[in-house]
Amino acid sequence: MVGRQPAPLGLVQVRRLQGLKVLRLYPPPGREVPDIYEDLELPPSGRLDVCRPYVVVNMVGSVDGRTATQGKAGGIGSSVDRRAMRTLRRRADAVMIGAGTLRAEKLSLGLDPSDGVPQPLAIIVTDTGNIPLEEHLIVKGGQEVLILLSDAVREGVAERLSKLARVMRAPADPTGAVDLGKALAALRAGRGVESVVVEGGPGLNHALFSRNLVDELFLTVAPELLGGTPTQTPTLLRGPEIPIGERPTLKLVSVHLADGELFLRYSLARTPPSPA
Repeated sequence: MVGRQPAPLGLVQVRRLQGLKVLRLYPPPGREVPDIYEDLELPPSGRLDVCRPYVVVNMVGSVDGRTATQGKAGGIGSSVDRRAMRTLRRRADAVMIGAGTLRAEKLSLGLDPSDGVPQPLAIIVTDTGNIPLEEHLIVKGGQEVLILLSDAVREGVAERLSKLARVMRAPADPTGAVDLGKALAALRAGRGVESVVVEGGPGLNHALFSRNLVDELFLTVAPELLGGTPTQTPTLLRGPEIPIGERPTLKLVSVHLADGELFLRYSLARTPPSPA
């Protein structure tokens, strides 16, 4: 699968929200720009990997760190954030989510026909096969759906799911979960996938970050304070604390501002820093 080319500037300008000013604050000098991530290329020039796809995580959260309200991420973020999300999807070969995200809400991983590019491959990662595919996944015209299913799950589950979508049995890690490193390598070698946008949830994010499988993080900070108890407060990552020395190193790439909403882009080192 060949990496996507940036959409023509004319298409970006057509989609621009009327009357909304978008400012790029970093890197300096600050300036007004037509759209967020207007020059984005996935994977960036010179970063194509023959071993696995280029992986970016795209999330939205409130100022107090919540990434969902009433169990759904769709209640956070503005129409500008949704436009930025579509920009990332247009540049990627595949869009990936965890099964918990699909169970939580009805959603689409595709693009509108007006976006003018092929639909990205929709990938659902599941360790159990418990996914409400028909009830919750809205499939855009011509979009292919691929289920990454742990091979620790019995064969009958794969047979059932194969009636709904293409199933790829993925090697399991010692816990029975999908071994994401091997699964990504299989997507690159077997499907030619060069770039993947991951849209949560926090469990999948944690698994990818803690295994050093993420190349960039795109984080939208919505100007909202939502509160909630610890059990009601999904955050960017859910899982054991990542030990010092194994935590990914984040480097700020850009900051955009639109109507009080911040759009942060970070690159991550491919190898974790050595312990002090």
